[in-house]
Amino acid sequence: MPNPMIDLPKTFRSFQYAGRGVAGLFRFENNAKVHLLAAVVVVAVGICLNINRIEWVIIITQIGLVFAAEAINTALEKLCDLVQPDYHPQVKVIKDVASGAVLILAITAVLVAILIFIPKLCPANTLTT
Repeated sequence: MPNPMIDLPKTFRSFQYAGRGVAGLFRFENNAKVHLLAAVVVVAVGICLNINRIEWVIIITQIGLVFAAEAINTALEKLCDLVQPDYHPQVKVIKDVASGAVLILAITAVLVAILIFIPKLCPANTLTT
């Protein structure tokens, strides 16, 4: 019968490994640094514009989605490079599609930011209904 208790040391190690992965992502991956800079700017604008709690939830969710997509894309690229170090047309497609997924999320995040920030920056020109 499996032990129903949580193995706390194992869980703690898992969080350590994940933390190292996140740190490595932002330390070594240029696109992750770009997304991090964009996130800092968006958070600063959100603070300056005094956005409400729901808007913060939406902004933070968008930031998290872009970071997660970038992490998955990076992991997939590293795996592809390990499995097939030489150029291969299928690997190129895999990498292009994975980075395209990040681009889709990043564009979506920009659109969300526009919908939240523009009405506050230009109250006479609101996009709300």
